[in-house]
Amino acid sequence: MLSRVKPILLSVALLALAACDETDAVAVRIKLRDDLSGQVTTSNVAAVTSDTPLQAATQGANWESRAQIVCAAGRFAAISQLKIADIAISSGDGGEGFAFVRISLPRGEDAQWHKLLVPLSVQERQSAAAALDPSGKTKNVASTIKLEIELPSTVVGNGLFGRARGMKLKAEGATATLIVPVDIASTAGDPIVWHVTWQR
Repeated sequence: MLSRVKPILLSVALLALAACDETDAVAVRIKLRDDLSGQVTTSNVAAVTSDTPLQAATQGANWESRAQIVCAAGRFAAISQLKIADIAISSGDGGEGFAFVRISLPRGEDAQWHKLLVPLSVQERQSAAAALDPSGKTKNVASTIKLEIELPSTVVGNGLFGRARGMKLKAEGATATLIVPVDIASTAGDPIVWHVTWQR
């Protein structure tokens, strides 16, 4: 076992998150239109094995805590065609004017999605937290993954199968949010199935 935590470079984007909700560091956000097309944005943690030009040009400091946040945005023609790693997404007509989106999140070490969003060990996340918040109040960076869906209209139903302690589910207006701790996602178990409905 390594005696030191592998360095991780903390970017300006992550520093900006210090003033926001900590759950914003790692997130998948989907904005859905009436025709079930839409936009997807992601923010994930990525390990960096070498100094950036800024760190390389700095003297008198021994960089210890490093991490970076990678953000991306894209569009999709149909949510049924959207697949993020091994996250299964489906949608359909629920009858009586209702529509739904179902998101299935596999659990365990063989699942890809949580490892791609947070490829850091607990020690590495704790090390990154030291750079994010010098006060020491933040103990762990990227300990949770946020999934957020903005629907074409107000959320009617927001249900979860396979719920475990530490998971958070909420709805406000047209936005439904699910927060999954990385520890739960990486523990073997039945898939987490999130079901969101709205009226078309």
